[in-house]
Amino acid sequence: MQQQIKRLGELLVEGGLITPAQLQSAITHQKIARGRLGSNLVALGYISEEVLVDFLSKQTGVPKVDVRGLEVPAQVLRLIPHRLADQFSVLPVSVREPKTLVLAMTDPSDLNAIDSARFASGLNVEPVVASHSSLRKAIAEHYRRMDSSSGILTVEVPGSGQETALPVTFAMAPPTFPAPSSRNVAFPRDPFFGASAPTQPLDVDPFGLFEKTATAGAQPLPDLVHSRTHGPEARGLESYQTRTLVLGLIKLFQRRGIIGQGELQRFLANLLETGELKDTDKLS
Repeated sequence: MQQQIKRLGELLVEGGLITPAQLQSAITHQKIARGRLGSNLVALGYISEEVLVDFLSKQTGVPKVDVRGLEVPAQVLRLIPHRLADQFSVLPVSVREPKTLVLAMTDPSDLNAIDSARFASGLNVEPVVASHSSLRKAIAEHYRRMDSSSGILTVEVPGSGQETALPVTFAMAPPTFPAPSSRNVAFPRDPFFGASAPTQPLDVDPFGLFEKTATAGAQPLPDLVHSRTHGPEARGLESYQTRTLVLGLIKLFQRRGIIGQGELQRFLANLLETGELKDTDKLS
């Protein structure tokens, strides 16, 4: 029967590198700070990374590897997703025949990490030991390089210390058009804003309520309402009764489409109903 692989903490206690109390302290610290047990032991100062890697290599018979400056082909990196590599602190190093993936790990006794890598890659896993700090740096650098070449942006999640990959779509550059030439205009001149567009004087009285004063050399403006009386026979506005002026304005507004038939009556009825206007001076 195959001997069961012991966990990292048990191996370190049996090897005399840490005490049971230090192991329990690291496990408690791991529940708060997360991460791997080995990294928590190093963070608490109970063991150094070099001693930890040497011990694991000798105790488990797993070779150690220095991942600093290691070149990993992109096809090998793709065997293990970035998310899984970051979660378990593992890095695929190479592929050996027959169908074996060499996997750098901080804890070769982590069966969960080995099984996850075997399931993701579809290959048998041969673990090698690497220091936690160099492995974390190598994971970030290798996957960032691979993601950038494949259109994936790797960003660090604020406050978590972890990285995540986001797909990036590279948009095409906006098209450029030649500057319009005064000799060859692509679009017709706007009839309202061109040089030949008709202009309207600012002092035009649209309703014909005021007397028109012709300027020297200018043609008199035509009357808006063609009356049957012209010239000196036309009466001034001040000579008309108030009722006549009001009714005349109403007729003018209706002819110009400013108000519709019956619109003023309905409006007055609403004002009287709401009390905004009082009909105290009725016209006979």
